[in-house]
Amino acid sequence: MGDADRLDVAVSGGSMGGLFTGLALRYDGHAVDVFERSTGELESRGGGIVAQPRMLDFLDAHGIAAPAEITTTTSRRRYLDRNDGVEREYADRMSFTSWDAVYRQLRDAFPDDRYRMGKRTVDADSAGRTATLAFDDGSTARADLAVVAEGGRSSTRDRLLPGVEPEYAGYVAWRGVTPESAVPAAVNERFEDVFTFYQGPHDLVLGYLIPGPDGGTAAGERRLNWVWYDDVRDRDERRLLTDEDGRRREFSVPPGKLRSDVESRLRADAEGLPATFADLVAATDEPFVQAIYDLTVPRMVFDRICLLGDAAFVARPHTAAGTAKAAADGIELGDALEGDVEAALDRWERERLEAGRRLVAEGRRMGENYMN
Repeated sequence: MGDADRLDVAVSGGSMGGLFTGLALRYDGHAVDVFERSTGELESRGGGIVAQPRMLDFLDAHGIAAPAEITTTTSRRRYLDRNDGVEREYADRMSFTSWDAVYRQLRDAFPDDRYRMGKRTVDADSAGRTATLAFDDGSTARADLAVVAEGGRSSTRDRLLPGVEPEYAGYVAWRGVTPESAVPAAVNERFEDVFTFYQGPHDLVLGYLIPGPDGGTAAGERRLNWVWYDDVRDRDERRLLTDEDGRRREFSVPPGKLRSDVESRLRADAEGLPATFADLVAATDEPFVQAIYDLTVPRMVFDRICLLGDAAFVARPHTAAGTAKAAADGIELGDALEGDVEAALDRWERERLEAGRRLVAEGRRMGENYMN
């Protein structure tokens, strides 16, 4: 095809970035197939997320989800001191949601017959005006455009950009999600309408309410999400990321898979936090850990193949924009694809490279400030 009136698009990766991209392109009139390596429903990628306006606007504009039905909100930001008192507090309106709540809405909006499970991409090639994805079952998909939305562990990015690797920041995020009903009432009240923090000498912990596993946002239906950024440079990072089965994880150990000695150390260390957060960690059944990385790429477009989301840039979670960045990449790609495809991809790449670099730099600045 010489123009972008209607493209056949193959998306490698069926998580947030892939679904936002697939839906944005479908709404712009393109034919999209999404190929996901998992064979069953995707597990939660980390619980709570900040619901950025661009993402919510997209969901609302296309009738995918009404923002009020999948978000919780706070009107104040509060910092606790070491003794669990209020160090400072100010007005600051924020919206939060959960990974599973958003994923469920996106997945329901995307046609089942165009979402292919059990398709792990092992190669990608572009020749002329055609891109081809090859899968581990021996099958292939040919399209006018291939979008790589495989996340931070993208094997396709590794082949397209050998030598481009995530850079470990030297600290981790311990994380957890627990039903508000499992938390003492006095603790739960500390998070009602409040985005709550504790800033230590070399760590930062925060918490907020998110929708429940079924999307419920009413009191009693929600969950508490907490994140503890912890400097672990005096510990063996490889050990922290080795799960209970002895499997070495690259980026995170999921809920229920922490080694018993690692979890015991976490719970013991958490007793030194302000009582609000100490009680919250104690009430969490399956905490997990995520190593903090930075990733930047020099290119996002390779003829008729493009990278987006965490396959291109990974910014530290302090920016509260990881999911929003993936969504924006896909939405902007849909907006850009008008007229000549190569010219459209060139414009999109220049704009998204700038946005990605800016976000990663901001994440580094914030992380250095918090951890030092």
